[in-house]
Amino acid sequence: MSPLPVSYMPLDAGAATSSPEAEEVSVCTVAATGVATGHLMLKLEGYSRLKGTHRENGSYIESSVSKVGGHTWKIRCYLNGNSKENAGFVSLYLNLCSDSVVLAEFEFALVRHHGTPPAYGHQGSPSKTSQGVRTFGGKDNYCRWGLPRFISVEELERSMFLRDDCLAVRCTVTLVRERTVKEKVVQAHDLARLGMLCKCDDHLCKRHHARPAETFWGRFAKLCHYICRGSVYRAR
Repeated sequence: MSPLPVSYMPLDAGAATSSPEAEEVSVCTVAATGVATGHLMLKLEGYSRLKGTHRENGSYIESSVSKVGGHTWKIRCYLNGNSKENAGFVSLYLNLCSDSVVLAEFEFALVRHHGTPPAYGHQGSPSKTSQGVRTFGGKDNYCRWGLPRFISVEELERSMFLRDDCLAVRCTVTLVRERTVKEKVVQAHDLARLGMLCKCDDHLCKRHHARPAETFWGRFAKLCHYICRGSVYRAR
């Protein structure tokens, strides 16, 4: 059985005078949460040869497909930038291969080799994120998002992430889902934000709904009051 609608009145006297009739209040919550996380890795062995065969802007190396959250993905790596404007940089992109619309966050990171001091792995710019949720697919069919200037070729070749002519790139993918829920019961703190009062016959219920949300300083003031009152009682 669905709950009966509850009516509320504005708290301030002016609003109550101008609009004496009861007002119905409903609250909906829209939440975006991560529902699945997975990791993809692309290893490059023989970097110097690959750099030679993919020296043109826009030439890329692509991983095989991997599945995260029920969707298939690929990593695309441009060793000399995905365009002329990004020449001299390594461009990294995450590619959705499924025919669907997906909301996702991602992070690319260079993987340190075995034996590299852990502290070194946090120097420079070894990892970069998508800076927010991206929509893959959809009406524009935009299935690829990435970082056109992930790291400069010069910085990469000086780093310990390139060793024995090998390097590895990891991509962490987090799928995000939006959910809308209509709350069955309006919470007291939401009523306080709206400046509304429950139109109930029960005075205790009215006082409960009308009570504003308590702040940290309000709780601190109450604590001080109790401490001082206790000190007075002990002194007596």
